[in-house]
Order: sequence, then structure tokens, then C-alpha cells
Amino acid sequence: MKTTSKLIIFIFTFLALTASAYAESPNIPKAGPMMNKELMARMIKFAREQKDNGAVTGKICAIFNLCDGSKDMPLKLIQSEHPEGTFFGLPVDESSRDILIMRKHDGIVEAYLTDKSGKLRAAAVADGKPVAHLITNEKAAEKYEAVLRDLAREAAEDLPPSVITAPGNK
Repeated sequence: MKTTSKLIIFIFTFLALTASAYAESPNIPKAGPMMNKELMARMIKFAREQKDNGAVTGKICAIFNLCDGSKDMPLKLIQSEHPEGTFFGLPVDESSRDILIMRKHDGIVEAYLTDKSGKLRAAAVADGKPVAHLITNEKAAEKYEAVLRDLAREAAEDLPPSVITAPGNK
């Protein structure tokens, strides 16, 4: 009985110390903000305010049926500072509801089509081959959510809140 009691005490002590060390560890990233309507509105507003246009390659816009693929598609494009290689783009046509989010690394472009809701509508990969190819939303979901978290963190830190005046208040 004494051995069992000592074992139980040892296990509880070990678990408590492990939990305490985990909670105090500086290497574990803290959960940041999640993309929501307010942060998406900040990103859209900031992108629309850009004076210069960027572009997405014809093969990516064609895979999403946003262009015929014969030339690059102009976008109001912003680049994330962290992680590098992440882009948020809006078609220059302000009536479009489309948003392209792209992450470029090691010669590969992962592209995600969404709208202001943030719901993933389509995903594609361009990996240096002549044609980009669609991937299933299920396959893309984890990476897309990670990109959205990165953009949400940056928007929360760097972009001022949108100010919406209530009707009757000026």
C-alpha cells in the first residue's frame, strides 16, 4: 500500500511540475487573435487604400476562373511582414467580392480564394509547372487556417480598428 501511495504522489508531482514548466515556457507561442469580421475589414480597407497595384499570375487567376490566364491579373496587393511571402490581394474592380490570399515559399505558391467572411472557397498550388492545380478545401484547410491566423495577428497589431459611424452619429 505504501508503494502505491508513493507512486501516486510521484505521478501527481510529476504532472504538476510538467504543467507548471509548460505554462512558463517562453518557447511556446501564445494563441493570437483569430480572423474575424473586424480584422478582415481592416485588411480589406488597407488593401483598397494602396495606390499601386500588384498582380497575380495568369495561371493562378485562371484556376479560380477570375481571368482567362493570358495575362497577370491586377490586384490591390499587400504583403505581410511576418511570415515573409504571405500576400493578401483584392481585384481592382471594387464590386468584386473575391479575396486572394497567397503564401510563397521554396518556389511554390499556395493560393486561397475567399471573401470577407474568411470562408475558404477554393485552393490551388502553383509549383513551377505550366498550370496551377486545384486542391481540395479539406486538404488545404490546415494551412489556410495558419495563414489566416498570421494575417489576423498582423492586422490586430498593425492596422487601426475600422471606425464605423452609427446612423445619426456624425
